[in-house]
Amino acid sequence: MQDIGYIGYKEAKIGFGEATAATGGAAFPVTAVIDAAVALAPFIISWTNNIFSHPAADALGIISATKPLLVNQDPQTRMATVIAASQKISSAAKDVDAEKWLLWYRQSYPNDYTVLSPDAKTYWNNYLNSIRSSHRDGNNMYFNLQSAMFTTDQINYNSSPIQSVSTILSSTGISTNTIIYVAIGIGLYLLIKK
Repeated sequence: MQDIGYIGYKEAKIGFGEATAATGGAAFPVTAVIDAAVALAPFIISWTNNIFSHPAADALGIISATKPLLVNQDPQTRMATVIAASQKISSAAKDVDAEKWLLWYRQSYPNDYTVLSPDAKTYWNNYLNSIRSSHRDGNNMYFNLQSAMFTTDQINYNSSPIQSVSTILSSTGISTNTIIYVAIGIGLYLLIKK
């Protein structure tokens, strides 16, 4: 048994050129080509992955495959389907996602906001903001994301007065607890003033 615990031990491996010698080299010149191909394989694989990778084309494929599904869906399911498909689109094609998918959805189904809950519309806007905050702008992506958002009026459509106030406050950054404390403070001030 060989002792492998000493410094400088090198496990025997067949590498570039060694396979040629082991298989007869001169007698089998094909092995030299195989050795070269094995040595260059990592470079070729990374290069071919880049040359055959088409994030925009893949995004358009996802979009065209999903569009027919939206036609007969209710607005809630339709929005969930759009978000799910958007999440499948590569980070390298988020500009295509913003224009050809997210903005397209809002323009193609402009009245969905009348049925969707305020929470669903807020979730949509938050999803678009998450894309914006995690990707650099390119090809008008930020503009398209902004155009695909629900407006405050659309979010508050058919919502209760409490939901409307809560939505307005959350969009300004003021929490409901802050409003409660301010109201209590004003009430105490009016009581003390009398």
